[in-house]
Amino acid sequence: MNTKYKISIILLSVLIGLGSCESIDLDVNNNPNTASPENSDINLLLNGAMLNFAKWLGEDDEDNRDGFEAGMEVVRMLHMYGPLYDNAYAPGEFDDIWRQSYSGHLSDIQTVKSISDDNALFHHKGVAQILESYTMTTLVDYFGDVPYSDAFQGSDEFNPTLDDDAAVYATALSLLDEAIANLAQTPATSIPSTGDIFFFGDTAKWTTLAKTLKLRIYNNTRLVDSAASLAGINALLADGDLIDAAADDFAIFYGSNSSAPDVRHPQFINNYENTPSGEYMNMYFMNLMVHGFNDADPRTRYYFYRQVNDYPAADAQGIFDFPCLAENFPTHYTVGVDPFCTSIGEGYWGRIHGDAQGLPSDSDKITTWGTYPIGGKFDDDSFSAVGKASGMGGAGINPVLMSSFVYFMRAEAALTLGTTDNAVAMLEAGIRASMDKVLNFDSNTAASSLASDAADVDAYVTEITGAYNAAATDEDKLNVIMTQAYIASWGNSVEAYNNYRRTGMPRNLTPTQLQASGAFIRSFKYPSVAIDNNPNISPKANQAVKVFWDLNSADLDF
Repeated sequence: MNTKYKISIILLSVLIGLGSCESIDLDVNNNPNTASPENSDINLLLNGAMLNFAKWLGEDDEDNRDGFEAGMEVVRMLHMYGPLYDNAYAPGEFDDIWRQSYSGHLSDIQTVKSISDDNALFHHKGVAQILESYTMTTLVDYFGDVPYSDAFQGSDEFNPTLDDDAAVYATALSLLDEAIANLAQTPATSIPSTGDIFFFGDTAKWTTLAKTLKLRIYNNTRLVDSAASLAGINALLADGDLIDAAADDFAIFYGSNSSAPDVRHPQFINNYENTPSGEYMNMYFMNLMVHGFNDADPRTRYYFYRQVNDYPAADAQGIFDFPCLAENFPTHYTVGVDPFCTSIGEGYWGRIHGDAQGLPSDSDKITTWGTYPIGGKFDDDSFSAVGKASGMGGAGINPVLMSSFVYFMRAEAALTLGTTDNAVAMLEAGIRASMDKVLNFDSNTAASSLASDAADVDAYVTEITGAYNAAATDEDKLNVIMTQAYIASWGNSVEAYNNYRRTGMPRNLTPTQLQASGAFIRSFKYPSVAIDNNPNISPKANQAVKVFWDLNSADLDF
């Protein structure tokens, strides 16, 4: 399906979804002129749940909160304001995540499941269960224990208690099994293509997604029960129905239309139109891409766009353009390894981890998002400030679960659990899947003399697989895999954060600017709306509280 058709479907779905708002019954007197869940159109309800899910995961809010993006910040992809982990994020940063899930699409999903049960709409229920499963595991990944078992009782329970995070994960796995069974049914009515913003009514692709999400759960929990993970993953590999091609990727698509409705990627709006955005690329991530290999990673010009070709410029205005001008190189940094201040040269301009200085007048100079995945501009050495008409105009994606991610999961599981996969083959497949997606994301970049080509990719693959084969220990081999998984996850707010807590890799991340930065965030603070409105939810002791699957003993407190 071509991109223009996908975008038109999204626009149509948005308009359809607006109508689904009328299906929520708020009239306790059952006004016959008001629609109720029982007499609502199930297709509109499911479409509305999908749209709310996309909005939730894309952090589409008007308050400019960090939300899920915090996961990319703590692992040094984007800049985290500090200087301490404890004050980097206030509980209110996650209010929208909490509200949009529990009172948004999770509430919609309960209604969809109820109507589906009453009308034997197995496919509708299966899709709803998949979205529910992913949502609940992601909430666990960020917060640990979360409400579930009594969270959707309406007026019967306004203050749901917290469920154990391991129990929620187990329920999420069961939901996927039930979804697979429901999607295998042959009901008279299936989900329509025009209301399905992800797979356009293709239930086979939804089934593939459900099985791949099972793989994700088994891999995430491999330190908890390695035998169960090994058996579960091998069974999935034997079944052979996993996301292994771009056509099966699970992503949220955005368009270039900017009004009525605005369907552009939220990060394009934030960084190309709403300036100054104050959003900096992290110096570690850019340095890894530019200087971490024999040659710059072939995806570099697609991930980042440089608005200037030199930094600091000859006319730089002291601390206004160069805020760390008067600062010394941190004593806990390694010279020649850890990038300091705001530049690694050649116009790559960002911030180091935990830099808490104010914002200078550099919004038209800092390095910003490129073509992939937000639909921005390819770095063609034009070195000009970006604007709302730049690049793809925001017609990007939110990469939720891509084939490259899956190959790296399989590589990790093959190495650590001994599955039937070949780890180095999966590593190579993951790199190539990521390269293919990124380098071909905007067909207009192919004509550029600066575009990466097959020879660049082959050389990179040879370097990385060579490093893997030469690694002395399994830990060293795992670091090669996880570094590539880290790079490929650009634009996804969950996977790199999960991977880092589970493995402590990539190794040698640049430390926080302040040497004594406190405990790394193993789970985030509960949102203010949860603590303030529910007496059954109390603040955590601290952010060092681990999620149940995080049994990694590596010291991440730096």
